[in-house]
Amino acid sequence: MNMKNKLLISILFFIVLFTSCNEGLAPAGPVPKSYLKGLITYVGGKDKWTKDSVYAIRVAAFKNYPFLDTNNIMLEILSGQAYFTLEPLPKRVDTAGFSLEIPDSPREIKYIGVAMQYDSSLFSQRVIGIYTETGDRTKPSAIFIEKGKSAFVNIIVNWDSLPPQPIK
Repeated sequence: MNMKNKLLISILFFIVLFTSCNEGLAPAGPVPKSYLKGLITYVGGKDKWTKDSVYAIRVAAFKNYPFLDTNNIMLEILSGQAYFTLEPLPKRVDTAGFSLEIPDSPREIKYIGVAMQYDSSLFSQRVIGIYTETGDRTKPSAIFIEKGKSAFVNIIVNWDSLPPQPIK
């Protein structure tokens, strides 16, 4: 093969290479974020809230369920196997919305609960509502969060009939 043919083949190779790269070496676009969003409805509204001390209300969503014990729940949180609202949600309201970013989607969430913290200790928590599609508060429902999408859940808190705690 003569020099002219080699040059022509090299030029064609580079044309094909660069036109097939579209954006070339441009950085990838932003990674789409995924969220678990929801609405908590308090049966009876703000007038029906518990008379007990309420330090904070938070939502937690867990990758794994059932839980073995209280230590297992804390390990889930500390090891990144759970998502939770960093800021407490409003207290003594009729409804409250929440949003949790799910950075490792796609992901199945197996347990979503609303917890009432009744003093400054992280161990002073009581589940007051769970996500359940059936309405059976003893059977939490799982939900799948797709990459770049949001999933929406409704959680009912009934102060007269709280769900069982996930750990006996």
